[in-house]
Amino acid sequence: MIDKQNYLITDFSNLADHKWQIVNDGVMGGLSKSHFQIQANGHAVFLGTVSLQNNGGFASVKNSQSLNLDGYSAIKIAHIGDGKRYSFRFRTAGDNGLNRWVYECRFNSTKEPQTTSLLPFSDFKAVFRGNSLDDAPPPDLQNIKEYGFLISDTQAGDFRLEIASIQAIV
Repeated sequence: MIDKQNYLITDFSNLADHKWQIVNDGVMGGLSKSHFQIQANGHAVFLGTVSLQNNGGFASVKNSQSLNLDGYSAIKIAHIGDGKRYSFRFRTAGDNGLNRWVYECRFNSTKEPQTTSLLPFSDFKAVFRGNSLDDAPPPDLQNIKEYGFLISDTQAGDFRLEIASIQAIV
């Protein structure tokens, strides 16, 4: 029997290994703005302003790194937040390429000190454009193609989430 260890997905220390991309509500006419910065201390910061104007209301960042998390039970995120609610999300591959839906689990952030959020895979829900999908299959953890963070839920205003690390937990 193989003794699988917890898997450090990223601690943001390897700058060359990051493929982060911003996707905000501007894709549908919204005015939200966000940035993703990797700091010298090895943390990443996802920050910006969510605007509800022009039917907007979300900001997100995603990484296109493929992951095989088969055999793991949860995602563990070490972070310092601003008291707002965020989602950790991932997209899997299906028979015809990337699935249109994502799997997401929401977590509350807290202001300093650093805290951790444990997100069991059993708590992730399939979502398409903000709506739950009851008929989506369970996530194929062997075929994760994207992962990242989202702020939404009509949380207008400035936001800031500092992420120290993302791990998969056995």
